[in-house]
Amino acid sequence: MLSIYLGTDDFTKKQAIKVLAQKAKADLAFVASAEDLDILRLLEQDLFSRPKVFVVEGLFKELNLEKNLEKLFGTQNTIIVAEEKLDKRLAFVKKLTKDKRITIQNFDLPHGRELNVWIEKRVKDLGGKISKAVVEVLAVRLGRDEGTEKKFGGKIVEIKEAFNLWQADSEIQKLLACSSAGEISENDVNNLVSENLEIDGFKITNAIGDGRKQEALDLIGHFLSEQTGSDEKGSIIQLSALLAEQFRNVAMVQDFSARHTPESEILEKTGWKSGRLFVMKKISSKFPSKKVMEFLKKVEALDTELKTTQTPPKVLLDLIVAQLF
Repeated sequence: MLSIYLGTDDFTKKQAIKVLAQKAKADLAFVASAEDLDILRLLEQDLFSRPKVFVVEGLFKELNLEKNLEKLFGTQNTIIVAEEKLDKRLAFVKKLTKDKRITIQNFDLPHGRELNVWIEKRVKDLGGKISKAVVEVLAVRLGRDEGTEKKFGGKIVEIKEAFNLWQADSEIQKLLACSSAGEISENDVNNLVSENLEIDGFKITNAIGDGRKQEALDLIGHFLSEQTGSDEKGSIIQLSALLAEQFRNVAMVQDFSARHTPESEILEKTGWKSGRLFVMKKISSKFPSKKVMEFLKKVEALDTELKTTQTPPKVLLDLIVAQLF
């Protein structure tokens, strides 16, 4: 059996593969590098061994189905070709997707409030409880509203989410482990789940724009304390990159506003959702455009110094902060 699993939801994709192998009582093997890809291995059958499920990940071109397709149909093994997407403009891909012998499944990440539904079901599947209000808080923290949409001719042709379900599942399991009687509370979410970096950036930039220095410093300190996977220098480099990205967005929105660019055109060019554009417009109105460009130049210079000199990171952090007020 030959199947093609498409989409960016690698979590659900892997779950489906695991269930399929368990139901078939088959040995499961993943092939994720060209060096490990051996057509003969995919075809081999042993009368006395268990069935086999081979998952070929990200190797569509190397698999050369134009040449090997009929061979793969001749084996009793289950072969799953896992890719994020295929180029549907290619004649062979068009032919492949119409072949009734091939099972094609799409695994797209939940979009918008679909994430809320997924969170609620996942908590229940793991034996926990969570109210719809807390589901909403968790979905926002995970970055539900921070994805981007690519449009062509006014139609959405691609969506890039700011989260993945491996991350969401990890946070849910952590919350359940720390919850009282297996029910996740809003306090649990606020105390244990870090906000999406984009949200951190909005909050810091907004506080700077309002002149709330102490709040901005507190938010920066919180951001640095949450970067547990990085050393001090790495965390400050992340902060520098985050601030630079936010102020580049502010400069871009100010330019759009100066040219009276229609909102629909801005959304199409940036891939943002309308909610994100609303927030960026509000923040950008708080900064003189000259100050934005000056800060961008300085933070980019400091970023270079962070990466190329031995100056203590804390000294460079103080220099970054000094540019903000």
